[in-house]
Amino acid sequence: MFLLSVCSIFDVLCTGNKGEQFIVELQNRSQLYVKDRFLYYMARAIDKQGVKGRDWNFSLCPVYGIFLLNFVLPPVPRLRTDVALMDMDTGEQFSDRMRMIFLQLPLFSKKEEACETNLDKWFYILTRMDTLERMPWKAQKAAFEKLMERAETANFTPEEQARYEAQLDAYRVMNSAMEKSKQEGEKKKALEVAFALKQRGLDTAFICEISGLSPAEIDNL
Repeated sequence: MFLLSVCSIFDVLCTGNKGEQFIVELQNRSQLYVKDRFLYYMARAIDKQGVKGRDWNFSLCPVYGIFLLNFVLPPVPRLRTDVALMDMDTGEQFSDRMRMIFLQLPLFSKKEEACETNLDKWFYILTRMDTLERMPWKAQKAAFEKLMERAETANFTPEEQARYEAQLDAYRVMNSAMEKSKQEGEKKKALEVAFALKQRGLDTAFICEISGLSPAEIDNL
């Protein structure tokens, strides 16, 4: 099992007793092409099962993806969404070798006293981690503390630490690229607005206030 903790994101990759693969991810915020990324994770876990040589007959172990999202995944506003390979005409399952379960935490609204099942209790804890003054349900507290303990990088093996650092670097690069792209898009839009206002003969100070640009930037338009 490998667990990654970055900016309230946890990725758990593990293998069951029968070879089945489990991908569990707690994703704090949406990203570009987030659905494609989930599919990529699933496809990569399936691809890694390929065996070199003549004896492999393409027999695969199931791969399950469990994605806990701190945002709503459009266009499906449901707390739980199951995705599998299905026949589009009959609705029957085509293969049981890939299944994704999406749990959209913002859609969970039960209060503490209304939580009866273990799943409800875990949802309650996960959606209130930043505001809980006490940890409800003693049994869940022990299990949750074990999860947090496992997330500490100090407990990683050298191999896990290397994988953690590699994924952390990739995460930072991706976030930096996304932030740069966002900033460039906002700057371009501000320049377009300022240019249009300048063409209308409006005062530079007014354009600065509306666009957030400096007088020098407006003068250069």
